[in-house]
Amino acid sequence: MSWVDRLTEALLRLFYPVRGLRGDVPQSGVYIVVANHPNGLLDPLMLRLLLGRRVGFLAKSTFWSTAPGRWVMEKSGAMPVYRAHEADTSRNEATFARCRKTLSEGHWLALFPEGKSHSEPTLQPLKSGAARIALSALAEHPNVPLRILPVGLFYEDKAVFRSRAAGRVGEPVEIADLVALHRDDPRRAVTELTERVEAALGAVVLQGESEQLRRAFYAVAGWTLPVVPGSDLATAKRTVAEQEERARTLALAYQRGDDAARARAVVAFETFQRRMDELGVVDPLAVLAPDRGRVLARTLGLLAMAPIAALGALFAWVPYRMIRWIAERLAAGNTDVVGTMKVLVGVAVLAPVYVGEAVAMGAWQGWIAGLAMALIGPLTGFVALRFDERVTVRVKLLRGVWLGSDARAAVDQERAALIAAVSGAGRAEDVPVSA
Repeated sequence: MSWVDRLTEALLRLFYPVRGLRGDVPQSGVYIVVANHPNGLLDPLMLRLLLGRRVGFLAKSTFWSTAPGRWVMEKSGAMPVYRAHEADTSRNEATFARCRKTLSEGHWLALFPEGKSHSEPTLQPLKSGAARIALSALAEHPNVPLRILPVGLFYEDKAVFRSRAAGRVGEPVEIADLVALHRDDPRRAVTELTERVEAALGAVVLQGESEQLRRAFYAVAGWTLPVVPGSDLATAKRTVAEQEERARTLALAYQRGDDAARARAVVAFETFQRRMDELGVVDPLAVLAPDRGRVLARTLGLLAMAPIAALGALFAWVPYRMIRWIAERLAAGNTDVVGTMKVLVGVAVLAPVYVGEAVAMGAWQGWIAGLAMALIGPLTGFVALRFDERVTVRVKLLRGVWLGSDARAAVDQERAALIAAVSGAGRAEDVPVSA
């Protein structure tokens, strides 16, 4: 693993705590990994992190248009794809030949068959590139044990620092039986394999008819998973992968329901959201905090972090706020690339700030003080960010703890109705609730 890979992996872990990978990553064979594409350039890095191995990937050719971009792409093992509205598509044959060579040498390759990064709540129509590369590679190198591995990527809130991420590995898609068909009818073989990939990827990606409904599946999944003893928030110690898996189960059951059942789920979610707004509860999960003493004790525990957090804010609060402002404007309303922009802008802004502070301290108090500053700056900055994150969570919990008994009863009633509607249960009391 190169130092570039190590640095990007460290930055990704810093931005998104990875909380689980469901399913088994094959230990033998050669695979083309196909995944959904919700988060720009961070998705191939997340794939590598989740799979625990280096995989080559395809990226749009415009990333090679500048010297820094070209250097990063080459160091990352990326290969360019030339799209009709950007470049000469005949150059793709050289890229596909490189893909076939990569696979023949036993290396894995990752593709995002939707063809673009997006924030839609459902998978977009798949391009045929993955199928064409797979079939041509197997036709050219029939002895390579090649299959396609679907992976679903999930981010709780991809634009928010320290929001959790997870993945789901599905069942491998077989290719070998289509090689003969590919020789006789290439177009039909590509179409059939693309359909297999679409079905396999759909089984590992949490989808909803709207972003609102997808959020409802995820919330209900958190409420209906078993309670973790000793936690002040029912979902505190669950992995995001477990909750996402449960949400996908609910989503699939919802899709199998009739129109009336789906309409009831949408209405129930809208009603529940209105109830939360009326009560001033920002996070619906906050109503699941039952132990006032534990919540208050842990809130007081934040006081120990406060001085260090204040120091970190002193060193870098203004630059950190600049990062958010710059990233959102560079993203230009495209929520699927806000996370990517925050990581890139963060490195570009914070690194010079901390280096400058260390140099200034060294010039003022000597090299030992400068070295200490080089360590203290980033560490206190991280504590400040964690403090800000935990304070936000504490506020949500406290709002839930101090709901009056009548308000809590009303929330529980609406929540039970939402669970019943989304899960398709006939009666709310038949559904297990983790509260």
